Amino acid sequence: MTLYMKLGGRRAFMQAMPRLQARLEQDSCFDSSKFRHEFEQSDDLSEFLIFLFGGAPYYEGKPVTKLLSPVCPSVETYQRFVDHLVAAFFDGRASDEEADLRNLMERLRPQVLNPKPVAPVLVYSAKRETLSA
Repeated sequence: MTLYMKLGGRRAFMQAMPRLQARLEQDSCFDSSKFRHEFEQSDDLSEFLIFLFGGAPYYEGKPVTKLLSPVCPSVETYQRFVDHLVAAFFDGRASDEEADLRNLMERLRPQVLNPKPVAPVLVYSAKRETLSA
């Protein structure tokens, strides 16, 4: 069973996102102007987390570096973000899934804090004039 299902599926995510936003806004380490759009006008953050936790087979929103790097520019702020994410889902109650969530977010940390450039991939088309990188 995926972490997504263990946490309670889409309903649990939709309930946790306003709690996460409120916690981030109350924490002086975070600049709310850098993440408010993700909560109010975009569902990329919730859809990315749903994908990351195993609830969706694909994700077509912003890359994780553009999504979380502005919000979490350092190891300390990333760790605080994870703490707020845990609190938003578990609301202070102990759970085995908390360790799974923390481990998953720890594996994601290098992609957020130290993204590596990716070499372009050539895309070929059946049309002779279409070749791009």
